[in-house]
Amino acid sequence: MIEIVNLGLIDYQNGLNIMKDFHKKALENNKNYLLICQHYDVYTVGQNENKNFPVNVIKTDRGGSITFHGPGQPIFYFIFKVKSPIVFYKKVVKSFDMIFKPLCEKIYHDFKNPGFYIENRKLASIGFKYSKGYSLHGVAVNHSVDLDKFNLIKPCNLDGYVATSLINEGIEIELDELVSRITNSILKNFQR
Repeated sequence: MIEIVNLGLIDYQNGLNIMKDFHKKALENNKNYLLICQHYDVYTVGQNENKNFPVNVIKTDRGGSITFHGPGQPIFYFIFKVKSPIVFYKKVVKSFDMIFKPLCEKIYHDFKNPGFYIENRKLASIGFKYSKGYSLHGVAVNHSVDLDKFNLIKPCNLDGYVATSLINEGIEIELDELVSRITNSILKNFQR
């Protein structure tokens, strides 16, 4: 059973606190929660990254390096029971792949540098943490996010890569429609 909770546009720190609250809830009731939101402008950095950056960052406990969150970037936080992180991750990738491929054949997932790309342009970031048998954090998709702010940094600190968005690539889809399709794809892939 997956419960979907749409949080709307919220502050990043508030989002983390809500995610942690739902994690506690999941441990008690054995449910899976998919939190969907957007954040006000913020740069975040994963737990294994120790570099200095040209912007103020919030250190998080997720995997991955530096990224930017802002309006126009729906985020899907997975608080899911995970028996095998590999199987879980593959289902996550498949859920997004099923939506991205029909929109543009050039979109691909990279396991080495987790995320979705078009050539050297990063379209979506993936970062998870696992705690007490559940996943935390998730996937951020660039729909119409401010790329000028995003490209003040190297996405995930990767040389030779820039951030892009569906709208920037000329892929016309409404934000609400994108969120709806991805949500349905996640439900389909995880309720098997």
